[in-house]
Amino acid sequence: MIILVMIEIVAALVIIDRAAAAAKLGADERSITACVLAFLFAIFPSAVFGQREHIAVVAMTPFVAIAAIRWRGLAPGPVAILAGLGAGLAMSLKPYLTLVVGLPIILCVLRQRSIRPLFSPEACAAAAVVVGYAAVLAIFFPAYLLTFAPMVTAAYVPLRMDFGDLLFFPAVMLVASVGLVRLLAPQDFKWEGGATPWLAAAVGGAASFIIQGKGWTYTAFALCMFASAAPLLQARTKTLRLPVMICALAAIVCIGSRLSLQVRPFPPLEGRILALAKHPRLITIGDHVALGHPLVRQINATWAGNTCGQALAAGSMLQQKSSQLPEGERAKLDGIINFERRLLLADLRAGRPNVILVDTYLLSSMPFDWLAWANSDPDLKAELSRYREVEDADSRVRILVDPSGSE
Repeated sequence: MIILVMIEIVAALVIIDRAAAAAKLGADERSITACVLAFLFAIFPSAVFGQREHIAVVAMTPFVAIAAIRWRGLAPGPVAILAGLGAGLAMSLKPYLTLVVGLPIILCVLRQRSIRPLFSPEACAAAAVVVGYAAVLAIFFPAYLLTFAPMVTAAYVPLRMDFGDLLFFPAVMLVASVGLVRLLAPQDFKWEGGATPWLAAAVGGAASFIIQGKGWTYTAFALCMFASAAPLLQARTKTLRLPVMICALAAIVCIGSRLSLQVRPFPPLEGRILALAKHPRLITIGDHVALGHPLVRQINATWAGNTCGQALAAGSMLQQKSSQLPEGERAKLDGIINFERRLLLADLRAGRPNVILVDTYLLSSMPFDWLAWANSDPDLKAELSRYREVEDADSRVRILVDPSGSE
C-alpha cells in the first residue's frame, strides 16, 4: 500500500512538473514546487497517510496546480488531461471533494465572465471519469443505489458534530493561510496572484470537512494540504525574514501534530486472540471499524464477514433514543436495524467465525450491550449459543470463542 501511494505521489509530481514546463515556468520555481508538494504529499500527512482522503487529494492536486497555471494566463499543455483524470478519480473516491476542484473553476468562470473554464480539457476529462463511474455503479451495482445509499442517508449521514464545533478549526486554518500568503507573497500581492486557486481549494476542503460533519482527522486533510500549500508555494518570491520563517514553521508543526493524532479506543487484543486460536476466522459485533481493522491483518486472521460492523444499526438506534420520531420514520429505522441483523446472521452462517469480538459501547459514546442486541433475534441467538465468552472483567471488548473451532 505504501509503495502504491508513493508511486501515485511521483506520478502527480511528474504531471505538475510537465505542466509547469509547458507553461515555461522557471527551473527554480518548478524545483521549489516539487519539493514543497513532495513534503506535503509524503511527510505532512503523518497518520493520514494511505487513507482514502490522502489518496484522493494527491490525485486531485495536479488539477489545482493547473488551475493555478491558467489563473496566471499560462497554458499547461496536453498533460492537463491526465490531471483531469486524476481529479475525476478523486471525486469518485470521495464525492465531497468535488468542492475542492470545483471552487477554482468557479473562480475562473467569475473572473473571465465566461463558461469556457468549465470546458477545459482537464474539466472535461474529470467529468468523463465521474460520469463513467456513476454509469458503472448504476449498471453493475444497483443494490448500492437502491438499498444501501438510502439507508446510509437515513442512519449514518445524520450522525455529525455541532456546526459550531466543526467551524472553529477550518476558520483558524483559512485565516492563518491567508495571513501567511500575505507575508510570503510579493509586496504588490493581489488576489490575481497564483495563490488564489490554492486558497480556493482550501476553502473547498473546509466546506467538505464541515459538510461531512464527523470531525475526524482525515476528513480535514484536504483543508490542511491546500491551506498549507497556498503560502508555502509563495515562499520563493522574496527573502524570508526570521519571524516569518518561525511563524510558518510553527503553523506546519501545529497542523502536522493534528494530523498525527490517532485515537485508540480499544485495548490491545492481539495476544489474547492468538492465545485462543491460531489464524482465527474473525468477526465483530459493534459499530466501530477499528475494533476489527487493522487487527485482522496484524494477527494474520481471516475476516469472516461482508461488512466492517453495524454502523447503520448504531445510527438508527441513536436517532431513536435522541428524538421524537414520526411513526413512519421509526419504522424505517427499525427496518435498517433488522437489515443489519440479517447481514450479521448471514455472516455467522457463511463465514463460520471461531472468534467474535463484541463492543460494549454505542458509537464510542454510551454503554451498550451489543450481545443482547444480537441475542434479541432468535436466529442470531441460536447461532451465538455455540460460543462461550472468555472471562475478562476489565476489558471494553467481550470475546466469544467457538470451542470446536479454536485450534
